[in-house]
Amino acid sequence: MDFPDDFIERSIRMHKKEDSLSLEKSKRSTYHEYTEENIWNEMILDDIYSTSKAILDYIINCNSLEDKPYFGKKIISIDIETTTGIPKAFEGFVNILGASILDLRDHAPANAELIVYQSFNMLRKKEKAFYLLNLAQKYIDNADVIIVFNKYFDIKILETIINNFKLDYKFPEEIVDMMGAFKSLAALESHLSRQVNFQRIHSEKGQYQEYYKSFKGKGKKGTGKQIDPIGVYNLMDTLTPLYAFLLMDDFPE
Repeated sequence: MDFPDDFIERSIRMHKKEDSLSLEKSKRSTYHEYTEENIWNEMILDDIYSTSKAILDYIINCNSLEDKPYFGKKIISIDIETTTGIPKAFEGFVNILGASILDLRDHAPANAELIVYQSFNMLRKKEKAFYLLNLAQKYIDNADVIIVFNKYFDIKILETIINNFKLDYKFPEEIVDMMGAFKSLAALESHLSRQVNFQRIHSEKGQYQEYYKSFKGKGKKGTGKQIDPIGVYNLMDTLTPLYAFLLMDDFPE
């Protein structure tokens, strides 16, 4: 598939190397305001790095990993950003798709890797939203477990896109909705803060309206669109449910 016009795609593949992360970044852009040089804002990636390192530390050092129900599985945590008009959102107006991928099938715990992946529908057009799934499919295919917060929003909207555009993708049977254990993502992250000293600095909850306004840009033409901090916000909304899911047996709510 040719890379669509007015889209951005980026990912970071992370391995644990001694006491730090080994990073392999990938990026593509056909949106005129972003080039490969400015797709990642290094100044605000600390949240992603610290949470990813904590996840990998846990997987590598967990003595009971083989007893976990997710051992030997490919786990994908998904989050989408839509238009702020909820009825429109359910029609399939999706602007950003983020995913965190932890594959425990092919990698021994000591060699575990974590991938954060994201694509942006920069013109925010519903008729182009299917590209988000097409682009992500190389990462999310063959998942054993999907983690999501509120499947009646994210999964339902993505299934609307799949059905409307007759896409060749089907979610796995095991979809874990973390909303079953926590009333909000803020509550989930408060739980992580109490148990493992998690903190979120550059992508605070409660700032979504401000972040989305910045992503829309200025005026009718949407000039000066900023893909961050909403991009980091979106990726963190995949990492924290994944982290909480991995820890569920260790620290019940």
